[in-house]
Amino acid sequence: MDQTLLYGFILDSSAGTKAKSDINNNYNQGVGVLIGEPANYIVNKAYLTDTRSTRLEYTNNAKLDGKLEIIYDANKSDVDKLNNLTTAEQRCLFNIVECVLTQNTQTDDLIENKLSTDEIFSGYVANSYTHSTESSQADVLNISGDTSRLKFNNWVQFEFTTIEASFRFKLWISNNAFATQYPYVTITNVIPPFDLNLLSDPGTLVQIGNLEILRTSSTYIFSKTNLEAIARDQNGVYTFPTKYVIDSRKNITIPFALPYCGAHEPSSLDARRAIRSYLEDNTALTDTELEILFPEIYIDNRFYIIPVYDKFISRAGKDFYPSIWNPIELVRLAHKVYRDVDTEYIDTNLELITNSQNKMISLVLPDVNNSTIFSMLTEHPTYQDYSTTDAGYKYLDGVTQEFSAKLARAMAIVNGISTSNEFSTTTIGDLEYIVLSSGNAEYLILFRSSYDNLIEDV
Repeated sequence: MDQTLLYGFILDSSAGTKAKSDINNNYNQGVGVLIGEPANYIVNKAYLTDTRSTRLEYTNNAKLDGKLEIIYDANKSDVDKLNNLTTAEQRCLFNIVECVLTQNTQTDDLIENKLSTDEIFSGYVANSYTHSTESSQADVLNISGDTSRLKFNNWVQFEFTTIEASFRFKLWISNNAFATQYPYVTITNVIPPFDLNLLSDPGTLVQIGNLEILRTSSTYIFSKTNLEAIARDQNGVYTFPTKYVIDSRKNITIPFALPYCGAHEPSSLDARRAIRSYLEDNTALTDTELEILFPEIYIDNRFYIIPVYDKFISRAGKDFYPSIWNPIELVRLAHKVYRDVDTEYIDTNLELITNSQNKMISLVLPDVNNSTIFSMLTEHPTYQDYSTTDAGYKYLDGVTQEFSAKLARAMAIVNGISTSNEFSTTTIGDLEYIVLSSGNAEYLILFRSSYDNLIEDV
C-alpha cells in the first residue's frame, strides 16, 4: 500500500484565544495559530477538522477547550484519501494528534505505550512517533474556563493506517518552527524576460535589434516582479537563468522570474518544470521546438557533486589537493554524505571526478529519479580535467567542452576564488548547491559550508 505523506500545521483554538481577540496580534503566542508570512506557504489551503465532541484529558481530568484542525496544501497531498476517512478513523487520528502534541510531563516511552495499546488510538503504527527536540509554551483555555501553561512539541511525526490507506503525518504547531522548516515551495507565476511572441522567434528578435535588451533584461524583470510579489503576497521572487539558443552558433543566458510561496527558494528542478509548463501553455510552439530554443528547461537528469574540501596540503599560500586516493576511504565517505540513499545504489552508481580549476576530487552520484542518465562517464566519455587553454581541450566533445569549462568556473565559485551570477543556487533540505546545466543533465555542486556541516553531522 502506497503511503501518503502529509505536511501540515495544527490549528488549536484553545491556544489562539488571545491572538483572535487582539487585532494587532500583540499577544500571539506563536502556537496553534498560523499567521503572518508563514500563512502564505500553504497556497491551496485544505482543512481536516476535528469532529470529536470533547478533547482528551491531559492531566488530572483537565481538558482543553476549543477545536483542533489540520491545515495543509491540497496540491501537495492526496485529498481524496483524507476525505475518505470514516468518522471513527478521524476521531482516532485526532486522538493521536492530541496525545503527541501536548507532551506535558509524560515521557516518550509512556506516550508510545499509550498509542500502541489503547484502542482510542487505533490505526497508529507502533514506534512511528517522533517529535522535535525544541518545544514552545503557551497559555491554553480549559473547558473549566481557567487557563494552564503547557509545553508543546514544535512538530510531531507519526504514521497512521486504515484499511484503505496509509499515511505519514508531519505536523507543526509552532509558527516560528513552521516558518523555517516547512519543506514545500509553490511557484505561483512565471514571468519571462521579454515578450513571448518575440522569444518564440529569435530570428525576428535579432532583426529588430532587441537582442541587447534581452541580454540585460534583469532590470526589466525585477521592476515587474517586485510589483508581482507585493500584489500576491509572495514570500520571494526567484530568478532562474537558462540558456536561450538564437541559432546554431549563438546562445545567451536569460533570466525568468518565479514568484513563490514557501520558506525556501524553489529547486532548479521545480523552476524548470514551472517554466516548461508556462512555455507550453502560452506559445504555439511544439515541445520539440521549445526544447531547441530552451534546451536546459527540458533537462530531467541530475547529478550531485560533493567536492572533498577537507583533504589538502598548503604550500606557499596555495592549497594542493591529492591525486592519490584510497578508494575504500572515498566509498566510506560517500555512504556518509549521501544521506537517505540506499547502500546498493551508491555502490552501483558512485563515480569520481577531478576538475581543471584545482584538481580537487569530487564524489558524483546520479539522482535516483533521473529519467535516462545514471552515469557521468556515459554522458561525457571524452572528459579530461583540461582547462580551456590546454592543448588537449580540443579533443573533448563539444558538449563536454562546455561542461568542463562550466565545472571549472563553478568550482572556483564554491571555493571562494571568484564570484559570478552565471549559475543559480538551490537548497535541498539544509544543503546548499550551485547549479550548472550542460547537455542532457544538470549538476549540483555542494558548497563548502554545507559540506562542513554535513561532515560534522556524520
